[in-house]
Amino acid sequence: MHRSFLVAMALGLLLSLGAGLAAQAHEGSGEETLDVEPSSVTAGDTVVLAGSGLEPDDLRVLVLVGQDLTVEFGTVMTDADGMFSNELTIPDHLPSGNYELQAIGDETLKVPLAITAAAGARETTPVSDAASEAVVARQRSPLELGAILALVTAAAIAGAWLVWRAERFRDAPMA
Repeated sequence: MHRSFLVAMALGLLLSLGAGLAAQAHEGSGEETLDVEPSSVTAGDTVVLAGSGLEPDDLRVLVLVGQDLTVEFGTVMTDADGMFSNELTIPDHLPSGNYELQAIGDETLKVPLAITAAAGARETTPVSDAASEAVVARQRSPLELGAILALVTAAAIAGAWLVWRAERFRDAPMA
């Protein structure tokens, strides 16, 4: 009877600890940044996209998103310090508008980029479509992570208590 209870408690604690560590590892340093220079360009010009505070040796997909279109720039690998810098040429056929450069990995970092159409390019009116918005995992605060860990711990304790009760009544004589 006590052996099953101890095994259930140990398993519950290990699961709680694992869930807490996974949540903290996903949170990262909280100082992830993505910068673009310059932040306003004419289509056909180049920009420098730089990221920092990221996971070391992490692969990132670089994209430009806006006005019902996505331009993929390929991938970049962060260095041992969790940083990268990449020069990107903005396609010269893009219409004027507000865009977002994104570095996609475990989380998606975004930075705005204003683009002016190149001379002679066809202008289009920006269209907002909720269906084209990207879905991005939201960053959790330490308070939220603590609440999640508390719920996992409470579930583990409740499970262990139920196992203990089941073992106790299993050995009880039938009336």
